[in-house]
Amino acid sequence: PAQHQAVWPPSGCGSVRPRYEDCKAAKLADIVFIVDESGSIGTSNFQLVRTFLYSIINGLEVSTTRVRVGIVTYNDRATAQVYLNSFSDKKELLNFIKILPYHGGGTRTGAALKFAQENVFIQSTGSRKDRGVQQVAVVITDGESQDNVNAKEAQLVEMASYPSKKHVFIVDSFVKRIGIKEGLTLSISHRSLHSADYTLYTHCCVQTDEADIFFLIDHSGSIYPSDFHDMKKFIIEFLQTFRIGPQHVRMGVVKYADSPNLEFDLNTYTDTKALEKAVEGIKQVGGGTETGRALKYMSPLFTEAMASRGHKVPEYLVVITDGKSSDEVKAPAAALRAQGVIVYAIGVKNADQTELREIAGDSKKTFFVNNFDALKPIKDDIITDICSQDGKQTDSR
Repeated sequence: PAQHQAVWPPSGCGSVRPRYEDCKAAKLADIVFIVDESGSIGTSNFQLVRTFLYSIINGLEVSTTRVRVGIVTYNDRATAQVYLNSFSDKKELLNFIKILPYHGGGTRTGAALKFAQENVFIQSTGSRKDRGVQQVAVVITDGESQDNVNAKEAQLVEMASYPSKKHVFIVDSFVKRIGIKEGLTLSISHRSLHSADYTLYTHCCVQTDEADIFFLIDHSGSIYPSDFHDMKKFIIEFLQTFRIGPQHVRMGVVKYADSPNLEFDLNTYTDTKALEKAVEGIKQVGGGTETGRALKYMSPLFTEAMASRGHKVPEYLVVITDGKSSDEVKAPAAALRAQGVIVYAIGVKNADQTELREIAGDSKKTFFVNNFDALKPIKDDIITDICSQDGKQTDSR
């Protein structure tokens, strides 16, 4: 039977726990398709492979700064048809896929994987691994390899990244493969190793294997209850993107009005479900808006975070407010950034945009929307920034 095999990534990275829409939002990866062109596939089935590749790549944000795509075809030997830096224009890449060559021959999958790792997933051919961008290999093969990697289930599990249940899929015909389109969701779960709603973005934030993230949220009286609910939904969708755990990504929440209040610290909850429940339980009390006082409150929390972990990890603060602060924010925000904390400032409705820039210290980390239900695109932008090693603090005080 024809088999669709996904390997994530080719070597030991992969460290987050995202859902599809969040990772799709991140739009940051180097993806190499390793395509079997052996004689057992045949011309008509290889045309379906072209269609499959076209469908997938057409849904990606292909560019030099977002998703880079490479293609390796293989039979008895592997050939790099597209390097990660070959195309910056998606239309040109798609036109090439229409004429992707097919030659027939044997099936040496192991050699193809080695070829891709040594010749495509390298900096000189466009890989951004050294910048922390996730490296993803997708292997499409129809049968047993003639070298040391077979397409049987056991070998697929061995080849794929851990945990294999998220990364190995088997499709029983090339025709059904064409159904794997929208979101790359596998609808043919009866023949897959596991019923799967995972996608080609199963992993996307390799460098966030360890991070400490605090949310500082305004719960002043000017925020409607429905808007406060949207803010909590924003946090829940955000945390679902990462691999939560005491040795991985830790999250905490502080709410503030006239004064700050620690809802829960970074080490209070150690799994995603517990965090979600805790966020859902946050109550809005109301009051004024003293953002400066709240920012000052955050400094010792980040100091304690490093002490509890035993070493320094990337630290992030996401501030969400709907109005102008009644106290000064510039100095306490600058002190946090000097401490090494990367600050994102999100303003809604009546927030002061100059003040937001003072909080973040960087216009690229400053966001403003008119309504709380418009927070989702901001979540996507912040995840993209955190997922990129380019998300380092650039202070423009």
